Amino acid sequence: MYIPLHINIHGKKVLIVGLGKIGKRRAEKLLKYGADVAAIEQKKIQVKKIKLFKKKLKCNTIPSLRGYFLVVTSTNDQKLNEAIARRAKRDGCLINRADLFSDGDVVFSAVVETRAGIISFTTLGKNPKLSKWTKEVLERELPVC
Repeated sequence: MYIPLHINIHGKKVLIVGLGKIGKRRAEKLLKYGADVAAIEQKKIQVKKIKLFKKKLKCNTIPSLRGYFLVVTSTNDQKLNEAIARRAKRDGCLINRADLFSDGDVVFSAVVETRAGIISFTTLGKNPKLSKWTKEVLERELPVC
């Protein structure tokens, strides 16, 4: 069961495995809030402020993840994401699985920053369109930063 919780991520080490559309979006959000972001991607790509490790992971070649506060799996390989999540849990990391939120510890919410504070909303992966719509409505109706 998930509890809505805001965490100070500033300076915490985060690893993202897979920098496709979702991985990049999560990396940008984490960077915005001050995380120390590294990524593993099999293709050579340029991403500002991210330490990039170019390598192809397999289910049986996942390195130690100790030292990372959070690991985000966002590859298009469900079995690999599952193996990474198992390793992250064993190594004491929080995990976010882009493909199966229920196998992780962390859910990325839609976030709206207002002058009065931060509002976050999630459907726990059941309706991403509703999360996006809710964020858009809140941004339109509330005085944002």
